[in-house]
Amino acid sequence: MKNLYYPILITVLLSSCVSSKKYSTFVIGKLQADFIAKDSLQNQEWLTINTDKIPQAENQYEQLKSSFIPAIIYWGWNSTIECAIDPSITATWIKNSIYHAADSLNLAEKAKGRQIVINLKQVPGKFLYENKGMAIIFLVAYSVSGQESISPAPINLVAEIETKSGEASHFKGEVSIPNNGQPMNNIWKSSKKFTWAYLEEYKKESQRMGTELVKQLIQNL
Repeated sequence: MKNLYYPILITVLLSSCVSSKKYSTFVIGKLQADFIAKDSLQNQEWLTINTDKIPQAENQYEQLKSSFIPAIIYWGWNSTIECAIDPSITATWIKNSIYHAADSLNLAEKAKGRQIVINLKQVPGKFLYENKGMAIIFLVAYSVSGQESISPAPINLVAEIETKSGEASHFKGEVSIPNNGQPMNNIWKSSKKFTWAYLEEYKKESQRMGTELVKQLIQNL
């Protein structure tokens, strides 16, 4: 039975040893490789997008749970990390998607000379990484089961919108775009590849929210 512990130990260590420090390298690696280096599009004469109310902060990682139970016939582990992406990064994705949507949906033509000001107030960015499982040891065999998942926090995109001609305001209001991000389970085996795949989907959802904001804006013109 002693010989069973070595393969179990290797399997469990590869599956469960994800600290907040190690996990941060997965997130930062993807953001630096694909996202941070890309510039934000600039404001146009008739369309201004302000992100002053969106704070710029470092990515944050909080280890909510970290446990490992090595018993004689049962081993269990749970690593739960709450992550928060720098809001200014998400705001840049959304800002760029608004400009692209404004162009593809002919927003300038629909505005009919009015100036549009969009003030971003809240953007999504938090998610929960969970890695938990167990190993049961029998006399001549063992069984290992686990689940690795990422769940986005239900934080919507919130923005103030104003359309005006000179000093005359035509419309002013607040818009909230629902966050449709869905939980994901790891089918990539690698925790790093799994996290990168989630961040790709997170970016796509942020861009969708920016496009949806433009669609709602058009309805109020």
